[in-house]
Amino acid sequence: MLEMEAERRQMCAMKVFAPDYYAGFRCAAGACRHSCCVGWEIDVDPETLERYRHMSSPLGEKLKRCIAPEPVPHFVLSAEERCPFLTEQNLCEIILLEGEDSLCQICADHPRFRNYWSDRIEMGLGMACEEAARLILTSPHPLRLVPVSEEWEEQPEIPSEEERALRDYRDRLLDAVAETGPAARLREYLIYRHLADALYDGRIAERTRLVDRAFERMTAGWDGQSVPDLAEKARIFSNEVEYDDEKLEQLLTETGGYRTGHDNL
Repeated sequence: MLEMEAERRQMCAMKVFAPDYYAGFRCAAGACRHSCCVGWEIDVDPETLERYRHMSSPLGEKLKRCIAPEPVPHFVLSAEERCPFLTEQNLCEIILLEGEDSLCQICADHPRFRNYWSDRIEMGLGMACEEAARLILTSPHPLRLVPVSEEWEEQPEIPSEEERALRDYRDRLLDAVAETGPAARLREYLIYRHLADALYDGRIAERTRLVDRAFERMTAGWDGQSVPDLAEKARIFSNEVEYDDEKLEQLLTETGGYRTGHDNL
């Protein structure tokens, strides 16, 4: 007991921030046209895998049959690259039978991402999800970060001078996006998602250019009016680039053009 209390005293409640539209996100489930349960490799984290191994229900038996152990535990997709637990109605069988708390970590998190600062955590929604893209692009005002929760972490560090300068620079870029409309919300998303990674590699100039390049790719050929069209362009780009380390690195370092597999992007 004393050891537990000592360990708790070494932990600290770190505030978690997110855009104010974040709490409004809801998975479109069966209404989604581009299910994240199709075409994506779905790894199963060790904690969830252990829980699945102890499930004795028919679902537990199916879970054991449908998880391959190598190279890391993952769901075995069908010939159509569908998750084995995606029903014909595009609903998750695990959620239907056991609830959302039974999802593996990657399924529970998607399309969320996190930026870790020394003294805070920032969360966001990735545009590879069509509902997240719609929610972001239709936000009626500039990006506002609000506290959404607290997480117990090791005693946070005091931000370094470089980290404070990066956050100030990021916030100035966000403040400079004074326009209204979906194009402004798209640029804010790119700044918010990608600038914080300079914490790890110091590539502030490259990541600033990445924001500009990604914005150009996402808006190329867009008529400047249709939100669904821009949301689809953003979804395709995010799916192909933001979740692919090799293509993201190419975009960071390129001097020429970059094209996805979609001619109309």
